Amino acid sequence: MLRKIADQKALLFIMLCILSGCEQKLPIMQQPEKNIILPPDNFIGLVRLIDHPGNDKYPEASPDGRLVVYSAKKGKTSDIFYFNPFSKRINVVQITRHIAEDNDPTWSADGKYIYFTSARLKTLSIWKTKIKGGRGLNQITLRENVDDFDPSLSPDGKKLVFTSRNPRNKNFFGSQKTSDPTMWVASTEGYRVVQIGTGNNPKWSPNGKKIIFHAKTGDNYDIWTINSDGTNLTQLTTDSADDKDPAWSPDGTMVIFSSNREGTFKTRKNFDLWAIDLESTGITQLTFDPADDGGPFWSKDGTVYFHSNRGTKDNTYDIFSGKPIIDWNKKK
Repeated sequence: MLRKIADQKALLFIMLCILSGCEQKLPIMQQPEKNIILPPDNFIGLVRLIDHPGNDKYPEASPDGRLVVYSAKKGKTSDIFYFNPFSKRINVVQITRHIAEDNDPTWSADGKYIYFTSARLKTLSIWKTKIKGGRGLNQITLRENVDDFDPSLSPDGKKLVFTSRNPRNKNFFGSQKTSDPTMWVASTEGYRVVQIGTGNNPKWSPNGKKIIFHAKTGDNYDIWTINSDGTNLTQLTTDSADDKDPAWSPDGTMVIFSSNREGTFKTRKNFDLWAIDLESTGITQLTFDPADDGGPFWSKDGTVYFHSNRGTKDNTYDIFSGKPIIDWNKKK
């Protein structure tokens, strides 16, 4: 009875407004969360490049942008693959083929070699192989009872940064307890190894002066930078959510990362892609899909490659690419 009276009052109000030319706006009814229409991702030409059974993750474009390397788990273990993203028909080429896990691929500065993590021996180590045919395999790090992983090469091709797990390593966050690995810089052949900090997934800046990474600060992960010599530790994000897997824009003025922070039209606590402007500290949400987007890499031509489990029936990850609708290149 009360609902009927309320409906009659609402109808009477609408009729009076129509007759009197009333310009007062009616209250907007909120739609239930399940009916929310998600905005399009802030990408031009967003497309799924790799759609294979299993997990395809952590794509990285070559220095000239012509090839993309990634790791894929198609059976019990992962191997390293690459493809030409500009081909009309994507042809995937397998680089490594081993019963052990091969992951974390990254390019040498000249684009002729791939550095990656492998569990071929008792511990994780950094390895190097030629992009063509997977020949010329060399082990770069060999440290007893220590896991070395997540390599990244400096733009000049002279240095290598990677992470390592060893309970005896110094924690660069003081007395704070952290499960983060430590970060090390060495020559590209594994010599002159120096510890520079504590964190995950380090990536060299385009000018070779800084290294970006994510590290646990309290109960969540944030994005940090540090000079390549271990000085000037700087925190970039302070959100209470997890910010992970940062990557530089080609000109070094912006950073793209994956985060489960609360954003526009959030339907669940999933990971979306975000970008932060290092000059203005402005943050822009790039993807809005309810799936998980991660492992972004910003290529030389402005294309962003990333992995996502959007639209997959078995919740596995595929490789996507697109160009962000954002003014990232400040040097044009």
